Amino acid sequence: MENKKTGYPHIDRPWMKYYDGLYVPFGEPTVGMVDLLKERNKWRKSKVAVEYYGKKISYDELWDRANNASKVLSNLGVKQGDIILSMVPNIPEERDIWFGASQIGAITDYIDPRPDSMDPITNSRKLLEIIKYEKPKYIVAVDMCYLGMIKPIENELKEMGINDVIIINASDSMDERAYLSYVTDVINYDKLKQGNFDISDNIPVDILKSVSAKLMGDVQKQQEVLNAAISTSPLNVYNYMDLVKECQNSRFEIVSDPDLINYIGHTSGTSGARPKPIALSNGNANASVIQCQIAGVGPNEGGTSLHILPGFAPFGRYNNDIQSFYNRGINIDVPAFVISEFGYLIKKYKPSAIMTPPAFLTALPEYELLKNEDLSYIQRVVYGGDAMTYEDEERISEWLREHGSNAEVEKGHGMSEFCGCGTYAKDDYNKPNTIGIPAPKTIYTMVDPEIEDRLVPLRFEDGMDVLRGEIAVSANHVTNGLLHGDVIVPHYEMDGNSYIRTKDIGYMDKDGCFFIDERKGRSFARIDGFKIKPSEIEKPIEENENVRYARIVPYYDKDIRGQMPICHLVLENNDLNEEEQIAIIEDIVYNNIIGNPNMNSRQIPSKFKIRESLPLNKGNKVDFKALEAEGLTGDEISVVVNETNVAVESIDIFKDKKGKVRKIK
Repeated sequence: MENKKTGYPHIDRPWMKYYDGLYVPFGEPTVGMVDLLKERNKWRKSKVAVEYYGKKISYDELWDRANNASKVLSNLGVKQGDIILSMVPNIPEERDIWFGASQIGAITDYIDPRPDSMDPITNSRKLLEIIKYEKPKYIVAVDMCYLGMIKPIENELKEMGINDVIIINASDSMDERAYLSYVTDVINYDKLKQGNFDISDNIPVDILKSVSAKLMGDVQKQQEVLNAAISTSPLNVYNYMDLVKECQNSRFEIVSDPDLINYIGHTSGTSGARPKPIALSNGNANASVIQCQIAGVGPNEGGTSLHILPGFAPFGRYNNDIQSFYNRGINIDVPAFVISEFGYLIKKYKPSAIMTPPAFLTALPEYELLKNEDLSYIQRVVYGGDAMTYEDEERISEWLREHGSNAEVEKGHGMSEFCGCGTYAKDDYNKPNTIGIPAPKTIYTMVDPEIEDRLVPLRFEDGMDVLRGEIAVSANHVTNGLLHGDVIVPHYEMDGNSYIRTKDIGYMDKDGCFFIDERKGRSFARIDGFKIKPSEIEKPIEENENVRYARIVPYYDKDIRGQMPICHLVLENNDLNEEEQIAIIEDIVYNNIIGNPNMNSRQIPSKFKIRESLPLNKGNKVDFKALEAEGLTGDEISVVVNETNVAVESIDIFKDKKGKVRKIK
């Protein structure tokens, strides 16, 4: 594209020079998302599409499974535009339901299946608030979510007109080989927790039998509890696999319309009991995967990708899942793991592409399991959801080279509001600390952050090397921002295109590379990409009778290699001993956060620092930059939330881990 030299980025689009010679489609296909993926893989029917604990699912089988889901849903009465609430982790059936619903014009509404609190009633009440607003007609849940979160509110759901619940078990897609792989993982994970790195796929038969018997016993007990719960339910509770068998001869009508919404995700930028829902259409999905494929996101044809990012986050749903299918690759579904097991997953599955938050990448050189591993199979490493220092990027790229991989650390910027990825950085435009250039049919531009009610575009003037402001985005994969007639994401018209504001403050250089400095409103991202809005945590903490002031800032946690929130506290009483201070922290965590229906467990600060006063700047306001620059001084009280990506197990509070630890169960 010829640069018009107007100085306005949204008109000049200087980044397009990097796409010179690449095919950029004029328009997106006017078909449904599943139809597009089928067309892309019409010659790969017998090729592997999904791997789940070693079980391989071909593309042909993938479409058959989607058709089975369409039959099941149609048979239940699901119609075009109906919303199906999904509380299922990354297992094949979860995707089957989404694809099946999409084919008949229905919408899958993904809710984080991880309980926010260890109190089932609190979890259920939070879920009820989401359901009241988002208005699903059907619910699909894994068995543990049904028992822990759906069961306590069944009568309320019945009154709201929800009559049908489908239960899925994570083992439904396991054959004998897959189950053996699962048992092996359980044994090896336990070794890793104990600091034993002597893992193996060749577990002695007697150990396999012993662990398998225990697991089967646990499953049987849970099934008994599940059966008892179902027997007293006022709802129709079905087993998904039973429905699939019953509906083999059923029919369904395909609705292939790019304008239909087929997915509702939830942005981590909104915390609290009712996170912000993001509705995305078939056309949004089509635009996203086509642009990302051109930009180089995801695996190469036939390559494998660890599908570890959750489906309830658009980055996980689109970039880490269906992007693999559009690229004619293979998804390795991983339903649950913690960061300490990431190295094990790499060693076991040998993925060619890794897409992850930065904390997992910065931990790579520390994994004992990978110390002598030949990583030549890794072809692409991409991170998003949070920032990483350029020094860390270089360190990890060098470590990859030392282990035989030619991959360079690449990254992007995105939002739930546009299917995850919006920019990408690699090759000549992977500059230090950049988020890269916009995808080929995406416009990023700079606007005045101080003017809220409209977009005031900024322009390069003579002599300017960079242009600073707030980033605004326009693209075909941007949500229309509506749900049930409510405006969830405001749009702004400018020069014939519709834009949304990102609330990211940064700058761009003359080459069209973008950089982010900070979030408006003091927001920042934890290591897992969850956005922390300090004011939403500070206010509930200040409701505690022992607290005068509470202020949240980010700090870099060296142990987990990423940003986490620290809370600076000024108490009403400054003459408390350590035991009394820890007791107050326990009270805050348990009553003001866990017990608060408007709070989320990921909003719990991982450090509390008790101080006599807060620093002030020249304007007599709290000096947040000084608090952030202060970092850790060694006298903080730590709060460790022990969780996997499906459950919160316990919370430890301590000042010295070798000393007394309070545990909230």
